[in-house]
Amino acid sequence: MRAHRLEGATVTVADIEGRVLVHDLGPDLRKGTVLEAAHLERVRGFGEVHVVELEPGDLHEDLAARRLAAALSAPNLEAQPPVQSQARLIAKRRGLVRVRADLVDAINAVGFVSLFTLMDGQAVAEGEEVAGCKVTPVAVPSHLIDDTERIAREQGPVIELLPFRPLRTFVVATERLKPKARDLFRAAVTAKLGWYGAELLAVREVARTSDAVAAAYREAEETNAELILFAGASAIDPLDPAYAELTRAGGLLLQLGAPMHPGSMLWLARLNHAAVVGVASCAGFGRSSSLDLLLPFVFAYGRADAKDLLRLGHGGLIESGAGRRFPPYS
Repeated sequence: MRAHRLEGATVTVADIEGRVLVHDLGPDLRKGTVLEAAHLERVRGFGEVHVVELEPGDLHEDLAARRLAAALSAPNLEAQPPVQSQARLIAKRRGLVRVRADLVDAINAVGFVSLFTLMDGQAVAEGEEVAGCKVTPVAVPSHLIDDTERIAREQGPVIELLPFRPLRTFVVATERLKPKARDLFRAAVTAKLGWYGAELLAVREVARTSDAVAAAYREAEETNAELILFAGASAIDPLDPAYAELTRAGGLLLQLGAPMHPGSMLWLARLNHAAVVGVASCAGFGRSSSLDLLLPFVFAYGRADAKDLLRLGHGGLIESGAGRRFPPYS
């Protein structure tokens, strides 16, 4: 790639044709434009114009971006054509974004290549942007894109979008709720589970007794529930029937407590093939909490593993940090 400084007043067609503009000459003649004879009069209207001449093996920024996006794309992601040199990956459906940060770092270290993504573990809706990519100059040596494609091919996928599964979900609450609170709880449960496409089997309000909780677990198993959401069990009371009856039913307690706030009293278990997720109270469904960070993993993988919960400590200060990515300048 060779750079040329042109004097606009004396420029000729031979000086510009096939060369790439490296700065804007107005809103309709932007950097990255491959100049043609038709642009001659426009170029002559400027005192000094900078262009680059592509040499064998060089790639224009748009072609480079297309190749980058194609290499990074995966099922459920759509590579968009470049706009002002940037290509984006768009979610084709709702799902959980998984990003290999080490591979993002490796690609960005190639040189002149930029890849930028959402945070790993983020839930997205259809049509949301998941990642973008570009090269910094208006053209780059093709071997840089070859290197990026090799990383994605041999070590990837770099980015994935895991679709949510329509899990058969059974909800148990062991709190005594007043009518208004009951309505709010059911509305929150229906809205959150509906967003993931869950099949809501039942919402059962039962007494916090061994017999009542055991009956709820039996009904969940008999209806072939894949996810049991349990509201109202105390994560710090080992005698709570939620745990004792789980064990009697053949279940396994996996994790008590979550490295997050609010919602640190979250707990996880497994009952045969069903995942069990517990929150301390029904109110845990009505606000953003640890549950909202865990559910995307549950509906993407169809399970609730302790490792998925524990990894959420990074970013788990929900109350102070939710929705804020910039310093509090004020």
